[in-house]
Amino acid sequence: MIRTLLISSIILLTILLYKSDYFVYPIDEVEIVSTTSNHNNRKINDIVNSLQGSDLLSLDLNMLKNKLISDGWIKDVEIKKSFPSKLEIIIVPQEPYAIYNSQILMKDGSVLKSKVLPKNLVIVVDKTNNKLDSLELLMLCNEMLAKIDLNIIKLEIYDSIIKINTSSNLLISDRKNLELNLKRLIESFDNLQTLFKKDIKSIDMRYSNGFAIK
Repeated sequence: MIRTLLISSIILLTILLYKSDYFVYPIDEVEIVSTTSNHNNRKINDIVNSLQGSDLLSLDLNMLKNKLISDGWIKDVEIKKSFPSKLEIIIVPQEPYAIYNSQILMKDGSVLKSKVLPKNLVIVVDKTNNKLDSLELLMLCNEMLAKIDLNIIKLEIYDSIIKINTSSNLLISDRKNLELNLKRLIESFDNLQTLFKKDIKSIDMRYSNGFAIK
């Protein structure tokens, strides 16, 4: 009984002290850590400015996180409270992976519309409008063609055909057998280069018994 009364008294005292601002820690410093500036700096600054003077103890971190990651360039954020008055915001940026149907395709599969598109990214023209399938196809092609030092410039995806424009040539495959065809190409590529001493402009891999080469 005495213990219950003691606990109740402590809780009541804590509430009274909090209500009287005894346990209030006004935020007077917000540190932002980020490795990129692609995100909307004005929007981030507005959010940060709105935090000045807020109570660090009662700050709703989930609400703040949701506001920050509403920016398409931000993948995630880590927020740390440092008492008595500092808040640290660590921004985890999105990683642009390709230009997908004139939008920016990120490594996590999300897309972002932008008036300015990053340079030096693979261009993906997807006639099926399935961004996740396209991402998987691009990752597969990148991984496999790296084994023979071919860099993808442009990937064209149709319902049944895949066209891969590399830094050296054009590769054509039926979509169903893409991985198998790329494996055959990797195994034969050195021999093909030796056999065809001139530059190979295109390799059509849609033939089970060989390749059509120009």
